[in-house]
Amino acid sequence: MESKKINKILIVDFGSQVTQLIARQVRELGVYCEIINFKKFNKSKSLNQNIKGIILSGGPKSTLSKSAPNIKWKLFLNKLPILGICYGHQLVSNICGGKIKYSNKKEFGSAILYQKKKSILTDGFFKNKKNTVWMSHSDSVTIKPKNFNVIASSKNSKFAMLENIAKKIYTTQFHPEVFHTRNGKKLFSNFLFKICQIQKNWTEK
Repeated sequence: MESKKINKILIVDFGSQVTQLIARQVRELGVYCEIINFKKFNKSKSLNQNIKGIILSGGPKSTLSKSAPNIKWKLFLNKLPILGICYGHQLVSNICGGKIKYSNKKEFGSAILYQKKKSILTDGFFKNKKNTVWMSHSDSVTIKPKNFNVIASSKNSKFAMLENIAKKIYTTQFHPEVFHTRNGKKLFSNFLFKICQIQKNWTEK
C-alpha cells in the first residue's frame, strides 16, 4: 500500500535535535507518520486528505527572532488536530494572539509539572496531579492566546500546557518525546487515538 493512501500523522520539523524521537513515539504506537521540513510544508498547496493530525516539533531558534521559522495560517484553517511541542507551543501562541518573552536564563532539565485542569490529552499522564517533565527553552509564553485553557503549569512556566478544545489544538512547553519525561508516550497515545482518532496502521518490518 502506498504511503499517500495510508492515514498518517504529519510532523513539521523546525530543526529540533529530537524530532526523530517524536516519530519514534508515534511509530511505536503503531501509527504511520512522516517528517516534513517547515519550508517544504509551507510550499505545499494543500494538505493530503489522509493526514489525520499534525505535530509541530521543537527547534533551536527563538520565535521572537526575525529569522524564526514560521508556518502558514492555512494550518489553523483546516480543522486538523494539532500538537505543538516546545517551539511549536510558542509558535502556536504567537500565531493565535498570545505573548512570548525571551529570558536570558534558559530553562534546561527536569521540572515538576502541576495539573491545573483535566484534559483528554493528559488522561492517565499525571499521578496525584503532578509529573516530572523535561524542559529545554529560553522563550516562554507570558500571555496565553484567547480561548485557550491552561492544562498544566510548572514553577517557571505558568502556561506549560495549553488547549483549545474547539479547534483541537494542544501544546506543551516541555518535551514528551524524550525519556526524561515520565509517561510521555501517554500524551502521544491520547493525541493519536482520542483526539486524532486515527487507527493503528503501521508495523516495523
